[in-house]
Amino acid sequence: MNKFKYIISTLVVTAFLFGCDAESASQDTEDVGSTDNYPTPTFVFSGGELSTNERNETIIVYDVTLDKPTNRPIDFSWVVLESSTATADEDFELSNGTIPAYQTTGQLTVTIFNDVVVEGAESLDLTIESGPSLANKYLVNPDTVYPELSVQIEDFLFCLWTLDATDVYGDGWNGGSIEVISEGITTNYATPDDNEFFNIPIALGADYSFTYVSGGGTGGGPGWESENYYELTAPDGTVYADGSLDYSGIPTPGLIASGIADCL
Repeated sequence: MNKFKYIISTLVVTAFLFGCDAESASQDTEDVGSTDNYPTPTFVFSGGELSTNERNETIIVYDVTLDKPTNRPIDFSWVVLESSTATADEDFELSNGTIPAYQTTGQLTVTIFNDVVVEGAESLDLTIESGPSLANKYLVNPDTVYPELSVQIEDFLFCLWTLDATDVYGDGWNGGSIEVISEGITTNYATPDDNEFFNIPIALGADYSFTYVSGGGTGGGPGWESENYYELTAPDGTVYADGSLDYSGIPTPGLIASGIADCL
């Protein structure tokens, strides 16, 4: 009789536990433990150029979208393929993407750095994978198709000017500067303290002009330009220098050099 009661009690408890599990499963509509509910990501190229030049920083963007949200975040990572010749952290930087829990969209980016080192054409060959954690790989549909892309990176061809800017007193140029205009873009260079050295690349074949811009002084305040001295060296070795290192003169405001960059 006791054995019969024990069997009946066991059956009742088992039925109760099974009923609780069934109810819980019916409420969890996005249980990623079921292969039928695995989300499927799609990848769309949405920004940047796959053929670029190291002259300008380029950002390449891939958007990733899930066909259904999950109750946990899903990570996606770039993978550099062995065929690549570009170097990480020197030529490019990769930013992986995460789709937060209960959301469906994320983004991955590739940044191609500005670079004035001539090293020949390079390629960056990539694909995307879920992860990098192994557990993450089991959160998406195993039939997901991951994209591959190849970025072609050309050298920035330029003529290099150098500027050695000095402030004799050591407190900067107080508003004075060397103004460089090339292809419609204006950039100003000045030392912030006693001395600063600048490499100034001008694109091959581009127009350029170098001008000394006064800070408003004539040896005293507000520009204190008797402290300012510069040496501007052209790609052919020609040196343009003005100002003094002993407070005896000031740089002459106006055009220093101009022309079309041919490195000669």
